[in-house]
Amino acid sequence: MSRVGRNFVIAYIVLVGLPLVGLAGVLRSGRHLKAPVSVDGVWKIEAQNSSPGNHLCNAVSNLFNSPLLISQSGRSFEISSKGNPATSGVLDDKNLTSSMWTGSYSACGNGQITLAAVVDPTAEPRSLTGQLSFPGCQSCAPVDFRAVRQPKVQSGGGH
Repeated sequence: MSRVGRNFVIAYIVLVGLPLVGLAGVLRSGRHLKAPVSVDGVWKIEAQNSSPGNHLCNAVSNLFNSPLLISQSGRSFEISSKGNPATSGVLDDKNLTSSMWTGSYSACGNGQITLAAVVDPTAEPRSLTGQLSFPGCQSCAPVDFRAVRQPKVQSGGGH
């Protein structure tokens, strides 16, 4: 074999063979990974154990009167609602946790609302059940809620 032919074979092994071996290793090590449950979308939230209108904090009423928007990227998500700044949270298996800030101090203490919920991935439409609590307010009872993901609105297609 000539020197040029040998150099070509070595270059081919290095530039093609080694990346293929690496790719096979990555695919093999990741075959047991599974994507997190999808919570991305618009959610309608409803109180379960009390009327949110009776709650001291206006932010709670705002949560129940406007849709929640959840934007998801992997296990992380961002949640926002009308009148409240967006905040981030974490999805661990089927459990969502997030601390929201109402943006102002209120009768509910420092304006922090903690959301803890569980996703039901088998429900159609997908649903969340959980609790809103108020760490800065000693007199505020937690509010149980249920949320249902709203259907995606189809945009008017092209002609």
